[in-house]
Amino acid sequence: MRRVHGKQSAKRKVPAKYELPEPGEVATHIRRARPNGRKYWAVAAGSTAATHVRREGDGYVDEIQAVHVIVSFGLDEVNPDDPEQVRRAFEFVTVMMTRLYPGVQMKLVGQADGLGTATLDGSLGRAVFHVHCVQNAVVAERMEVDGQVWEPGRKMSGALTDIARLRERADEFIAQHGAEYGVEQKLPSVAEQTAEKRRTRDRRMATKGEISNHDIIRVAFEASMDDPRSVDLEGFVEVMSEHEVTVNYRVSRAGKPGEKHAVSYRLDDMKAPVRGTTLGDHYAFDSAIQQLEDNASGQERERRPELQRAGAPKPLPVPTAQELADAQAVVERLAREERVAQAEDQAAADFLPAIIEDFDAATEAHRLGDFRELARLANATREKDARQRTRRARATAISSPDGTAQAQPGIAPEPRQPAPAVKPASREQVEAALEEAIAPAKAESDKMIAEYHRNKEAAKAAEREQQTQQAEAAPQTAPERQPLFGVSLADLRMRAQATREAAMNAHKPEEASEGTLETETTVGAAITGVEAPPAAPRLNPHTAAERKRLQRLRAELVEVEDEQSHEGPALGG
Repeated sequence: MRRVHGKQSAKRKVPAKYELPEPGEVATHIRRARPNGRKYWAVAAGSTAATHVRREGDGYVDEIQAVHVIVSFGLDEVNPDDPEQVRRAFEFVTVMMTRLYPGVQMKLVGQADGLGTATLDGSLGRAVFHVHCVQNAVVAERMEVDGQVWEPGRKMSGALTDIARLRERADEFIAQHGAEYGVEQKLPSVAEQTAEKRRTRDRRMATKGEISNHDIIRVAFEASMDDPRSVDLEGFVEVMSEHEVTVNYRVSRAGKPGEKHAVSYRLDDMKAPVRGTTLGDHYAFDSAIQQLEDNASGQERERRPELQRAGAPKPLPVPTAQELADAQAVVERLAREERVAQAEDQAAADFLPAIIEDFDAATEAHRLGDFRELARLANATREKDARQRTRRARATAISSPDGTAQAQPGIAPEPRQPAPAVKPASREQVEAALEEAIAPAKAESDKMIAEYHRNKEAAKAAEREQQTQQAEAAPQTAPERQPLFGVSLADLRMRAQATREAAMNAHKPEEASEGTLETETTVGAAITGVEAPPAAPRLNPHTAAERKRLQRLRAELVEVEDEQSHEGPALGG
């Protein structure tokens, strides 16, 4: 969510501080309070005199990424040992937090293990039930809180993170819906809690059986106020000193508008005094003066707020006799079912070793639900396997290089499994066990069948290869084939030689010419008289070879004609 809205690892500027002005500085701001009691700093205007100066922060720090809220219950409200009380309390906190923060992502975890430290007062040695609520500091969905609208992606602040406002809203929710869950607010209101502001250190030390310096001062304050001498500030300071507490009285801006009075308290071993307002409004200057005046006038002064202490743990509900009987019956039924389940699991584990020992006896025992017989057969198989492993281990030790029996430790036989005394067998388990037992044999048979087919195909391939090799090694005897066009090259050569001899014996040019013409005519007749083969769209390898042969024959005939055409005129001249 933070990445989506660009808030992951976001930085913010260090907030400004408001301090008393140094010599030569002019004050600019004053502390004001809103109608709800929340205080804020504002620029002094009009006739109001400023008391502080604003000092800007230096640098940047990481923005808040999560908000952690803890909701606690007293032991008198929720007994952590009762699951039902814990469930209802957790359900209440879940509803309350989702109502108070309707558009915020959060994770709630209840702690009822007694290991937490969330206690109402330090005197308790045992933690009360409490719920941790961790919230994403980035708003996830649009929501409206205290009349203010929060859009998705906005950081939680203001009324969403102010603890005082959160407590007020929680009190309002408890007043409206607490009765539905049996919850009521026993703590004082937020305004009343400011009378004594107990810090985490105070509670932590009280949990350990110790008392903090702040609590020591508070106790001394009450004791001093009860002293008859405490009727004015001087007497009160003197009585406090007897309790080893030094009271410092200070006036700021004396004689000027906005004059302020304050008291602080310090023990001898404290490095710095603590302001009365830090201890609580009850110990501040105005409250202390009012209490001293009440003492002087004999009126009852305002007492220190009593510490909120949890009462006795809420008792656990006592079950009736019928509820106990029902619970006992449920436990016995669950125990029987567990024993049956264990027996079935053991029978399933014994079935495979049993059928290895005796298939027929194992299947019959499983069908009848005789798990004792199955266990006996399975133990027999296990003992045989153990003896075989022991013999192999001894053989390995004897054959080891050092010849010592410690080369391979022997394996002790597995202990016999006790035979179950129950008879819960289901058909599904029997069929599953049978399938598990048959699976190895089926896999082996499939493997053998596949290997047989592979060997058969290999044998056929080898036979085909051998036949091919034999065919290639046999002598090639080409069949006698007739000339494709009815004439052979030898015949043409013989005719050409006869024509050449006739031309050489001739004495007349006419005869030579006639012989030449006759030769040409004869040869031409031989060439033109050859009938061309019919055209075919495709030729097989034999026809293609004959065609190539015919082309070579034609080329040789052309050469013969050229020779005759050159020799004839020369001889005739």
